[in-house]
Amino acid sequence: MVKFMSLLLDTSALVAARNVKDKNHNKAVDIMTPALQGDYGKLFVSDYIFDEAITLAYIRTASKKFAYDIGRFAKAKPINFRFIEPIDFDKAWDLFQQYEDKHLSFTDCTNIALMERFKIETIFTFDAEFNRLVNVVPA
Repeated sequence: MVKFMSLLLDTSALVAARNVKDKNHNKAVDIMTPALQGDYGKLFVSDYIFDEAITLAYIRTASKKFAYDIGRFAKAKPINFRFIEPIDFDKAWDLFQQYEDKHLSFTDCTNIALMERFKIETIFTFDAEFNRLVNVVPA
């Protein structure tokens, strides 16, 4: 396993790790378990990802209990919670416009902006739109 100094958790990874019915659940657990033990360095999640993950969890399952589980997991140690600041927001807006030909949401662009500001090396996601833009686990 390649070790990193830092890892940003994306919505797809958070939801897959906690949802046994998700098609990526087993792979997510296989990555999340060593990540929580420090094998991928410091772990980060943003307020935008928190929002997106609990909203998606609730919409997909109609279960507030599951949404609460995602939220508690995302806010627990050793995960470091970071807020999108105006500088990240502006950078994300620039990226959203720059990558017009890509299928990046604005929230995806906030991930990239946050990675740049905090020098987060890698993102844990199952969303292919990040490929060739940033370092992705799983590769």
